[in-house]
Amino acid sequence: MKRIDLIASLAKNSNIICDIGCDHAYTVIKAIKDYGVSYAIASDINDGPLEIAKKNIISHKIEDKVKIVKSDGFKNVNDEFDTAIISGMGGNLIIDILNSSLDKIKNKKLIISANSDFYLVRKYLNNNGFIISDEYSLVDDNKYYEVAIFIPGNSKYASFELKYGPILLKKKEETFINEYKKRLKKLEEFLPTIKDTIQKDEKLVLRNDYFKIILGDSTPMIPILDTDNYYREYFIDDNKRPLIIISAGGGYKYTSPRESEPVAKFYNDNGFHSVIVNYREDLNIYPAPGQALAYVINLYKNDNRVSKIIGIGFSAGGHNILEVALHKENYDNPRIDYLILGYPVITADDRYWHKGSFVNLLKDGINDSDLLNKLSLEKEVKSDSPELFLWSTFTDESVHVMNSLLLVEAYKNANVNCEYHMYPMGGHGLSLANSESSGGDKNKEIEYVSRWKEDSIKWLRYKLIENNS
Repeated sequence: MKRIDLIASLAKNSNIICDIGCDHAYTVIKAIKDYGVSYAIASDINDGPLEIAKKNIISHKIEDKVKIVKSDGFKNVNDEFDTAIISGMGGNLIIDILNSSLDKIKNKKLIISANSDFYLVRKYLNNNGFIISDEYSLVDDNKYYEVAIFIPGNSKYASFELKYGPILLKKKEETFINEYKKRLKKLEEFLPTIKDTIQKDEKLVLRNDYFKIILGDSTPMIPILDTDNYYREYFIDDNKRPLIIISAGGGYKYTSPRESEPVAKFYNDNGFHSVIVNYREDLNIYPAPGQALAYVINLYKNDNRVSKIIGIGFSAGGHNILEVALHKENYDNPRIDYLILGYPVITADDRYWHKGSFVNLLKDGINDSDLLNKLSLEKEVKSDSPELFLWSTFTDESVHVMNSLLLVEAYKNANVNCEYHMYPMGGHGLSLANSESSGGDKNKEIEYVSRWKEDSIKWLRYKLIENNS
């Protein structure tokens, strides 16, 4: 089914439709002639398309059922309608059209097909009182398209669902899956050419997404409060076990796939429940990332399936979960019994800091010396801070090893127990340091370093036995 025919068919059972950017009125004509629509408003901003639309409408003898309006979006549309159609435009333009006439689309059914940035359209409408009732994927003239129906509603979607379409993800249509197989193939060809670790990790986020789509990962992505942030539960069973809360790295910009699912699987395989928190999907500034993370941790405070809560964080994710632990009074006192940190961002000392993480976290607040001092976490360790298992590499090219050494010193000064491993080799973002987490990058597979994970299990089991849990 071609895009015009599909969109027209979705207007079935509508009484009056309004087609914004109607072009030559093909959709309006089909909706009336083939799908029983009673009346239509055909709107466009340009005279040329409207003249052609008028001729086409007359030639199909439906001029008594169509009103032609020259309008920039809905601005000159003053008649009532129950369904609006917007198709063939980029996502940002569609948002501009919707935003200028929110009062006119309130309580209406919207049929939308964006040529680009559909994610932004889904997000905008979801934030403005709409939910998605259905979605379709199709190829028309060798081009891939998606079409969505929006209706009034208040359910929130996780960012992953907004990016790829909540209904499309559930339907798993062959056209949809094939499109992401093509995108994955192109990405796989491009990945080996990327040398920068951060740029590669950003592309690996996409790769991870595409694999989820193709393989049909059905793990629920549960929205956090009223945001695009979300978390995923990986519980082994309903038995009472220690729970690992995973705060992946990504420079307070994205959620590293290296430090997400592979880590959850490792601890699951060793008898721990696990939860992954995507706390930076909205890219909100401090303290929003900590609030999102603490919210999820607090969900499990009194969960009957949870004996102890262990926070694990990598890079900037390590900074986030440590900041929540050290400033717990600001976050409704989340329960973190033990901490495991890998190559964490710790200090705001400009001799050693990872400046990009602080810029992403603070934006304009980057020049606030008091705030930077507060977020230089080696200065915030207290006697009631959680006991710590910490590891890093001497040769980390992104996060200076002094971040970890300053934290060890702070733990010693506060007389809080800490086990620290500094490995003599390895760059940033190693995660498990094996093929499970490397994303195909052999530089991220270092057997000598990968033993940290088994050591962390030994440490945890010792601590859990020591504390009779």
